[in-house]
Amino acid sequence: MRGTTKTYTCLHCGDPFTARVADRKRGWARYCSKSCKAKRQELRTGQYAARLRREDGEEPTFTNAYFFSNEN
Repeated sequence: MRGTTKTYTCLHCGDPFTARVADRKRGWARYCSKSCKAKRQELRTGQYAARLRREDGEEPTFTNAYFFSNEN
């Protein structure tokens, strides 16, 4: 790995991981893996759960093209 590295703690699982100091200054290197980042993001946004609800038909979706028409 190029550059100076340091050990940090994952914001999701709390495990230690090694990352470049330059990446940390950019705002990167907050999580030990992509899966931890995805889990934390899902807790924050709920986008995947909302998508599953739409697919199951629990949330209404617009299927009528009239709603998106420019004609009056």
